[in-house]
Amino acid sequence: MATLLTADLIRAARGLLGWSQLELAHRSGVSQKALSDFERNKRPLTAYASEKLRKVLEAHSVQFIAENDKRNELVGAGVRWRSDRGSLHIKIV
Repeated sequence: MATLLTADLIRAARGLLGWSQLELAHRSGVSQKALSDFERNKRPLTAYASEKLRKVLEAHSVQFIAENDKRNELVGAGVRWRSDRGSLHIKIV
């Protein structure tokens, strides 16, 4: 199941890549106005636009992380670099 894209996740993904709204809009085919409105919570993102954004961001090694169960220490959804080498052998203790 895919993580629901939120305005915060989109901004964080753009931050990882160093992309402006205009650059993400250009690369994804989503209008800059729609992206801006979504990031400012002025209107919801359509499923079609969400899929276009997800595809371009994931193609550039961004991985969306689902929210954890509240009983775990790490609870928030987020973004990170996806390793092309498989596991980075990071252990959370």
